[in-house]
This record gives sequence, structure tokens and C-alpha cells, in this order.
Amino acid sequence: MKHNTVDTKAQMVRSNASPREIALDVILAVLEDKAFSHIALREALEAHEALPVRDRGLVTRLTEGTIEYMIQLDAILNDYASIKVSKMKPLIRNLLRMTAYQILYMDRIPDAAAINEAVKIAKKHKFQGLSGFVNGVSRSIARNRDQILAGLNDPDKTPLFVRYCLPEWLFQYLDHMYGRTETCRIAEYYISGDNVNYVRFRDGHTEGMKGNISDSEAFKQGEITVQDYASQQVGMIADPRPGDLVVDVCAAPGGKSCHAAALLNGTGMVDARDLSSEKVRMIDENIRRLGLGNIRTKVWDARILDEDLIQADGSGKADIVLCDLPCSGLGIIGKKPDIRYSVSLEDIKSLQQLQREILKTAVCYVKPGGKLLYSTCTLTREENEDNAAWIETELRLQKVKEIKFLPGNPSDGFFISEFIKK
Repeated sequence: MKHNTVDTKAQMVRSNASPREIALDVILAVLEDKAFSHIALREALEAHEALPVRDRGLVTRLTEGTIEYMIQLDAILNDYASIKVSKMKPLIRNLLRMTAYQILYMDRIPDAAAINEAVKIAKKHKFQGLSGFVNGVSRSIARNRDQILAGLNDPDKTPLFVRYCLPEWLFQYLDHMYGRTETCRIAEYYISGDNVNYVRFRDGHTEGMKGNISDSEAFKQGEITVQDYASQQVGMIADPRPGDLVVDVCAAPGGKSCHAAALLNGTGMVDARDLSSEKVRMIDENIRRLGLGNIRTKVWDARILDEDLIQADGSGKADIVLCDLPCSGLGIIGKKPDIRYSVSLEDIKSLQQLQREILKTAVCYVKPGGKLLYSTCTLTREENEDNAAWIETELRLQKVKEIKFLPGNPSDGFFISEFIKK
């Protein structure tokens, strides 16, 4: 089961915890306990709020890098350790992953510092008997660093899925769908380290920004909101008119709902809803921060028909229905690297059925002549093109536009299809 929070041990505020220990806590929570990486990291940093900015940056880099490069790191560790990664103690394998990442990819950290700290952490966590193992494996990787990095770029020595840090099934899936050249480009974008976030300003224009945007005064004052370029196109294509009723059936964290409300310029109403009170709380936080008055929220299961959105004659009330539905998330691996480990082909098929179940209900809310926008942040045909075709044939809506953004062109991977109800 996927968990939303860090393990209790990782939430503890330890005054003597080093940045590497904090990072290791998060890595363990994500890779062993299946926590969401962005939530686990955020909660760990909040629990250690006194940590200096430089150390917070180190925690973030270690966490994100180790998780992102896990497949590659495991292949290297399996070559240099006498015990396979899968057979190691969880703390030891993740400690070695984190240490190998520093040696291979963090030039400003001396190898000796990374290795000595790893040995200290092993001993501190009562693995004195394995501290020599940690030391030996780490030093072997450090001695062979140049050889290892050269081998990663040699297709005769390293499979492409290992080089690009993707599960083998996922690399093959993308390769079958998009071809080798495009798949390698997408995979390269995932690990490029380009941490640009798109922000939408109050006046409607968009810019790419780096850094912790949520800590900026402009964000706190509601002058900007973080929303990926591709995601913003949902609102632009929907193009709400003054007085429109817009229903967003799976709205959290509220980016598209708030964008629609802003485009309505104080008129009409946006009905933003999601499955749980926690998800709706996130929407409410964005509404308050942005000072929007033409948007309301509701806890609602999108699969269940809401009679409040149906007129007396049985037709829908909404001018626009936004269906940005739960998906496999393959388009945003660059921002959430743990997604690559949590999705399977079975999940994709299951999600397609969930999406269709929601769509069957959502279409009932669209008034004659109204719009339905279906979107996902994934790359699969099952969840994108196949579902768009299904909406046309099974729900009998007229498709008027379909756009697919692949990762890096220019931002996250995203799919949008616009329909009209005749």
C-alpha cells in the first residue's frame, strides 16, 4: 500500500541528526515503506526546520538523487559488493545507495567525507559488524569511479534501462510506443536535473523559475502559483466565459480550478471537488492564498452521481467539466522520481477502468453544448488516446481538440482532449 507520510522514526526531531541521516530517513521511507517522495521530504524538512539552508539543500539533493538513480546504483553495488542489494539489510542497502550517489555524482563532496559519514551512520544505528562492509564497498566504488562512469555510457556494458534509471518493463513500454530515440530523450530529461518550475502570475503570464518557490513572498501573497506549463493549457483550452459554471471533478491540489476561477475574472462559479477532506484542504489553502471568491469546494467521490449538478429535465448544469483524472503519472517522473518504481502494467489497465468509471458520471454534468476536458499527466496510450476514443464512441461526445506534451517539450508530459456535448 502507498503511504502519504514519512515513517514515525523519520518524523522524530533528533538534535544530533546529520543531513545525511535525515536524507537516509526519507530514502528509507520512500524506497522501503512506499511513502511519496515529495511528501516525505517536505515533512522531514519541516521536522528539522532549524537546519541551515545549505544543509537543507544537501538533504534534498541526496534524497532526490539517490531515489532517482536507484536502478543504476543497485547495478553498480551488485558488481562491487559480495552480497546482492536485495539481500542486504534495508538500512545498509540504502546507506550504500546514498554513499555511491555522492561518490559518483556529487563532485563537491570528497569521497572520504561521504565514506566516513556512512561508516559513522552504520555504527550509530547498531550495525558495527557491517561498518567494514560499508567502508570496503564504498572505497571500491570510489577507486573505480572513472571506470564505472565510462561503463554507464557503453551500451555493450550497461543496458539502456540501467543507464537511464528506468525499470526494464517501463523502458521497453516507452520504446515500443515512441521509438528508441524519443524514449532515450524522455529518459534523459527525467534525470537531467532541470528543476525549473513554471509559475503563473496574477496577470496570467507564465515564467520558469528555480528554487523553493513556496518560500517566496510573491507566492505567499498570492501573486504567483506553481502550475506546469502543460497543465495550464487545460484552462486555456477550456476558455471559460463570464458567468460559466465550471466543475472540476478531481481538483486537488487545485491548480486547474484556481486557474479557471481566475480566467472567469470574479464571475461565475468553479465547483472544485475531490475524494477526501485532506485533498480538499489543499484546494482550500490555494483558494485562500490566491484570494478567489468564485470557487467552492466539496468532498465527493467522482464515481458517484451528484444530483445537485443535474437539472430538473435530467440534463447537466455545467458549462465546462474538467476531468484531470488519477493516472500512472509517467509524465511527471522528472519531478517525482519514485513514480517509476510504483507503477506497473497492471496498474495502467486498472487506472484506465477507474478513469472510464469517473467519465461515465462526469459526462452527466455537462449541459448541451457544454465542454468536457479530459486530461492526464501520463504517457500511456491506454490512459490517453484509447480513453479519448472511448469518450467519442461510448459517451458520444464530439472531440474538437487533442494535444499531447512529451516530457521536455517544453515541460512535463501531459495529455489533453477537449469534447463538446451536442
